[in-house]
Amino acid sequence: MLQAIRDRAQGIFAWVMLIAIGIPFALWGIQNYMDTGKEKPAAVVGDREIFDREVNRVYEQSLSKLVGVADYDEKALKREALERLIQEEIIVQTAEDKPLVVSDGDVREFIQTLPYFQTDGKFDKEKYKILLSTQGMSSEQFIAQVRRVLLVEQYRRSILDSAFVTKDQVETLLRLKNQERNIEYVTVPLKLSNRSFSEAEIEDYYRAHVTSFKNPEQVSIEYIAISLEDLAKNIQATEEDLRNLYNEQKANFGTEERRKVSHILIPVESQDKEADKTVLAKVTEIRERLTKGEDFAKLAKEVSGDPISAKQGGDLGFIEKGAFEENFTKAAFALKPGELSEPVRTSFGYHLIKVTELVPARVKSFDEVKDELRKTFQHNAAENKFYQLGQTLTEQSYEHPDSLEPAAKKLNLKIEQTGWFTRAAGEGLASEPAIREAAFSEDVLNGRNSDPVELGNEKAVVLRIKEHRPESDKPLAEVRETIIAKLREQEARQAVARQAEDLLKQVAEGRSLSEAAKIVGLPGSQMVMVRRDTDKVPPALASAVFSAPRPVVGKPVSRSVELEKGDRIVFSLLSVKDGAPISEDVKERDAARDFLSKTVGQQEFNSFVARLREMADVEVKPES
Repeated sequence: MLQAIRDRAQGIFAWVMLIAIGIPFALWGIQNYMDTGKEKPAAVVGDREIFDREVNRVYEQSLSKLVGVADYDEKALKREALERLIQEEIIVQTAEDKPLVVSDGDVREFIQTLPYFQTDGKFDKEKYKILLSTQGMSSEQFIAQVRRVLLVEQYRRSILDSAFVTKDQVETLLRLKNQERNIEYVTVPLKLSNRSFSEAEIEDYYRAHVTSFKNPEQVSIEYIAISLEDLAKNIQATEEDLRNLYNEQKANFGTEERRKVSHILIPVESQDKEADKTVLAKVTEIRERLTKGEDFAKLAKEVSGDPISAKQGGDLGFIEKGAFEENFTKAAFALKPGELSEPVRTSFGYHLIKVTELVPARVKSFDEVKDELRKTFQHNAAENKFYQLGQTLTEQSYEHPDSLEPAAKKLNLKIEQTGWFTRAAGEGLASEPAIREAAFSEDVLNGRNSDPVELGNEKAVVLRIKEHRPESDKPLAEVRETIIAKLREQEARQAVARQAEDLLKQVAEGRSLSEAAKIVGLPGSQMVMVRRDTDKVPPALASAVFSAPRPVVGKPVSRSVELEKGDRIVFSLLSVKDGAPISEDVKERDAARDFLSKTVGQQEFNSFVARLREMADVEVKPES
């Protein structure tokens, strides 16, 4: 199951994983310091409330994927973020109502694969403890979150994995995937003219497209900010402070004893007492051979019933307490290096255990972790101060909504400023989407202070408008050259379209595409056989070719397609050759079946979630 999660997690579940596990580490915010009073939910699913801060987190994650995209619908993105959270919660609640079980072993194995807790690709128990500690989470709380996520994925996979496809569907996919289409085509190049346009033509274009020539709405702001990092830098830690913290967190700086163990296993195949005695006698005999000097590794390869470790001479590597059954662990940790155990009974059979290497338990010294302790102390102390300043910032900005001066004076902070920025982009502080959202909010545009805005994990900002420029039309003189360029391109594209239509008309009258090209003064045509994955022709042409209907023998299908830069291609689809319905390549057949199964499964799951959404008890607040 765990491998399936790693390999196939997508869609709704990816958001469940992100929100349930990622947020405690990537988005552990400062809202705990800023919240005042009872927060109103954006939506309620059953008895679970979803708050605006959760919606904003998902919204900002979506926004981060649109870096460089100037035109996006902010309200639509927020609606999508809220709907994702609603659907996730519906799935979680539905899964929790089912008789599904996630074992402790599954949870443990999954946690050990999470990159947060790994060092050099291996699970780091010390890092695990420290990260949970710094986030104020107990291991039990985190395990409960992971168990919830795995439970949802188990439920999701029960639907996805029930999908199946028929042999005919696979054959149809292979026929289409490997289909070849024979085409003849001619390129009609875009040629920009140099003719001069009259003032009337320029003015007419400007008036018709004036909404395209706008100076976007802009603002500049002034703001005050409190930063946990800045506060931490100014906190002094004494030697006594650090030693006290060291003693409190000593357990986090230690590593448990580890033992490298080898074993020989003789399985017990039957529950019969006589069979058990027979195996015990055999193990006792093997032990005697070892005590007389036979090589453990050689004997393990010869007689051990554990095929994997037997190849390594019985080596199991380093083990920790709790990694194996209690009897095995108890015996292994009672041995001295090089010592051989008595026969040890587990559910697998009888073991002979030998400790080949011992790494003692160790606690890092105070001096080794002194710098880390100092940062932790400063951070912890800064959090307390940050809380106090956050409360004061909230109170002052609320009590004096028309100025930042009282808050700045009370907190001994400098009022800073930004340059001009738009809703879509800005520099410095204004590069943060949350800052731009606050700056263009109704309250701030009306001259009031913003609410505290959270940035990252450890910063809060209150801002207000310094200057505001409404959206305005650019004057004709400013966009004159742009309009001339657009007119030239528009005219050139119209000319190309007319020439392409002339070609298609010639072909419709019964001429070949090659003959038609010569008549309209274009170079000869090209012939090519293409597949769906071809790189022989532009993607737009390939798409148009495979969208065209299958031609009747002797009657090619002709079409025109515009390329991105304005050129056009006129093509004739001459013939179609289907791919073989049954591929000799086993991997290709399996890949086709797997693709169809995943597609069908995802469609069924999406339909199922949509149905759950219709039936669920969901209340979305009007303002959301």
